[in-house]
Amino acid sequence: MPNRILVVDDDLDDQLLISDAFTHSGQPCELAFADNGKCALDLMKNSEYKPELIILDLNMPVMNGFDVLKYLRTNGQLARIPVVVFTTSSETASVEKSYDLGANSYVVKPKTFPQLETLVADLFKYWFKTVKLSPPATSF
Repeated sequence: MPNRILVVDDDLDDQLLISDAFTHSGQPCELAFADNGKCALDLMKNSEYKPELIILDLNMPVMNGFDVLKYLRTNGQLARIPVVVFTTSSETASVEKSYDLGANSYVVKPKTFPQLETLVADLFKYWFKTVKLSPPATSF
């Protein structure tokens, strides 16, 4: 069964680039996309979709990444899902706030597609080949 990754990003171009990078990496994964935090939480609460990893942008309409992190880290089995913040901001305040709210990693979006390909391959290798993850939640 492929590893399930939820990408939460309001930029459709970034969604496409991330999808292409995972496809080119050749790693077995099932990607799902949400345009904002509320859509992501609704997807996890109202369907059978249970991600093993969340890639989360910070700056989004409706519900931003910080609010998603707050919600995830205070809600039962959702708190176990690793979250990689994936954003354009390299500001110290954003990095610190993300980790304070329970992010597992903070990554600044790369500027080129080859860099993105390398990054997603590294993320996949780390989260699915190196570390031992908690089993996916059965309910939320």
